[in-house]
Amino acid sequence: MNCTDLKQGQILVCERCGFELQVVNECVDNSCSAGCTGDMDCCGEPMKLKE
Repeated sequence: MNCTDLKQGQILVCERCGFELQVVNECVDNSCSAGCTGDMDCCGEPMKLKE
C-alpha cells in the first residue's frame, strides 16, 4: 500500500512478523505524494491492510 492510498484509522500489518502501523493522519490532497513512492514494506514484503 502506498501512503497516498491509505485512510485515517486503517491498519497495515506485516504478515511475516505481525508488526502493525495505524494511519493517524492521512495524506490530504496528495500533498505528500512526492515523498511516497512504492509499497510500505516490512521484512522485505509489502504490508497488507488488516482485516
